[in-house]
Amino acid sequence: MEWFLLMKYCINSSSLTNRNIMKNVVLIGLTFVVLSCAVTGSEGRRAERKAREEAKAAEIARMVEERNIRFVAQIAHPLGGGSIHLTSEYTLDIAGDSAVAWLPYYGVAYTADYGQTDGGIKFSENPNFIVVDEDRKGFTIHMEVKAPKDLYRLNLQITNAGYATLNVSSHNRQSISFSGIVKQLLNRDP
Repeated sequence: MEWFLLMKYCINSSSLTNRNIMKNVVLIGLTFVVLSCAVTGSEGRRAERKAREEAKAAEIARMVEERNIRFVAQIAHPLGGGSIHLTSEYTLDIAGDSAVAWLPYYGVAYTADYGQTDGGIKFSENPNFIVVDEDRKGFTIHMEVKAPKDLYRLNLQITNAGYATLNVSSHNRQSISFSGIVKQLLNRDP
């Protein structure tokens, strides 16, 4: 009510200062309306984002619990330094008690077969063990896989947002890590 009386006084008065006061009052009023709308809108967006994050975390937890995971490598980090952005799809699939890897390798190999042209980290085996640790940021999956020519130790760290880092160490090669995302493994073989 007081605000209305102030506006009425400013309109009826003919002095220049009263008109300036009226302009300032109107500007302050409009600013208040705009800011209150902005605050209300950001609270809604914040609630929507939180709901999306919680849904994604629940989906990741379900995938880990079911051991139905596909890690898609996007960047390779060799031990020697530098990052290599991967343009093809390289994956590590965990389906129940089996693991299938199709990953590139960049680094020093301590032993290699004569005439070997097939590089990379490739296997389709049942891991010796799989251990899953959970913390507030996500999950860590520890595995050891005995392939025909090497023994691999893999640590897959998965965030609740679906991003992941895979560290691979072996007896015959330098360690390497990969950054990427996790997805649900769709065509799972029984």
